[in-house]
Amino acid sequence: MNAVAHIAGLMSPETVRRLAALRVLRFDAAAPNARKVLDTAEARARVIDRWRDDLCGVLNAMSRAELAEVATAMRVPTTASQRSPMLRVALWQRGAELERSGVEVPAGLQPQPILLGGHLVVQAAPRGMAPPSTCWPRLLPEAATPAPPDDEPETLDDLLAAADRAIGVRLGARGRDKGAWGMRAAKLLGIVERGLDEPDWRGDIEVKTVPVAREASGHWGVVEDPAIAMLGEGRGDAPALAKLQRTLWLARATVEDDHAADATRARAATPDATILSWYLLDWDPHVARLARRYLHTRPKGPAGTTGRGLYLHKRFFAEAGLLASLNGYP
Repeated sequence: MNAVAHIAGLMSPETVRRLAALRVLRFDAAAPNARKVLDTAEARARVIDRWRDDLCGVLNAMSRAELAEVATAMRVPTTASQRSPMLRVALWQRGAELERSGVEVPAGLQPQPILLGGHLVVQAAPRGMAPPSTCWPRLLPEAATPAPPDDEPETLDDLLAAADRAIGVRLGARGRDKGAWGMRAAKLLGIVERGLDEPDWRGDIEVKTVPVAREASGHWGVVEDPAIAMLGEGRGDAPALAKLQRTLWLARATVEDDHAADATRARAATPDATILSWYLLDWDPHVARLARRYLHTRPKGPAGTTGRGLYLHKRFFAEAGLLASLNGYP
């Protein structure tokens, strides 16, 4: 049984018409926006068509009242104080049970989503290399002493060994320069800045930091779209795409001041940051499709300037396996 079709059949006319009218966002893989007012039957069909294979998506789009309405119809136990995130989890579990007809299946066949920002997020399995972990989600590492290599690493193994040593190193207060943490992280790996339009390490591997934070659920999530490159006039995104063919992503987490005397001073202190983990991702046809889907441009640079930058939407990191390398899979 298709869980989305079943849930849509239980929605009130008001709910199904509201969901059918929701705008399809630029990164959503869905049918184009409706161009006419739909009656209830048409709206229900559109909801099923848009989210047929995306149970998490339809539950994320529903309000608390709508979730509670469907939960009652599906006889899912709820309480008056239960918030939207937990209602989504409960309804996903019931919907997943319907889709597998009550049969137990391996976790990898029907991976359970995690909660990030109150919404359900499905993590794809890791596709790249990452350091091992003794527990999942990964723990924030203890402060480590910087140990950058004396010279630029000669081999990939040397580069990844430097990345291992960078885990836990505090990067210091960022200051006004938004790229300061990234540059300090690159120095810990022994990266030599050449200023060339090619990948950072020996023209083979691009090194990028991606900001992550731990949520109340205990899972790590990407907190903002990382900048990939500035766009020059008439150049388009081809050079940036070429540099991303092989990328070493450094997951960067902010930390409180290790030397703050109390919680009040820690909150007031300038944030520090550290390297939580790394993730080496090589492009294949699937990753290439994800990158082209989630790359986007927006203004970048000082106020009053007209510069534009290329950014990678944070959904990329769930679908390319980086989140699973931080939170565990399945």
